Amino acid sequence: MKKKILNFIVHAVREIFLVVIGILIAVSINNWNENRQQNQELNQILLKVKEDLKSDIDKIDQTVEFYTKADTVFQRVINSKYSKEDYKKNPKIGHLIFGYPELSFTKRGVSLLENFKGNLHIEKEELVQELIAFYNEQLWEIKVDDELRAQDYKDNFKYWKENHNWWFEYVQLQINDEFVKYALESKDYKTRVATAQFFAYKVYLPEIREFKEKGLELIKKIEKNKQ
Repeated sequence: MKKKILNFIVHAVREIFLVVIGILIAVSINNWNENRQQNQELNQILLKVKEDLKSDIDKIDQTVEFYTKADTVFQRVINSKYSKEDYKKNPKIGHLIFGYPELSFTKRGVSLLENFKGNLHIEKEELVQELIAFYNEQLWEIKVDDELRAQDYKDNFKYWKENHNWWFEYVQLQINDEFVKYALESKDYKTRVATAQFFAYKVYLPEIREFKEKGLELIKKIEKNKQ
């Protein structure tokens, strides 16, 4: 009788042990699958961030190219190197500070990173935090500088509209003799051009160039992290 009870207990313990092992294996497989899925999701998000960075860098290159071409015009206007005939033949000279290229940055990828709730390995956690901090800091700096640039143009428009008769033709992209005289003889106009030049070349461009430089480094880190 005692032997039967002992055999029953041994059998029961063996069955419980097998059940526990089975549960642990199932949990481990489930955790492995979940971690694998989360890692795949994170890799897709990082790929999106890389695409966003490349797109933003392309737009930065276009903006830098615009200002590179305009640099000589700024210098010649400020130093009175253009004639009345130059302004008449090429109205773009007179509209040098009538507008400027705007940059919009793509933040879809980094927004997905900020909302990612999965588990992170230490290497990827460091990269994710670096990417989020990069976007927050760089875009804030660029936004502040861009607002200064935009406000300067708004101030110019307000002043010209309220104080100069040539404004009506000017906003229709026409250059008349009154404006040319103002551009050639007025220190006020050259001061406004010099101010726009300062905000563009000394404030705004250095910030977007820094974004590009750091962005290229982060693209390399994303590619290396995926290997």
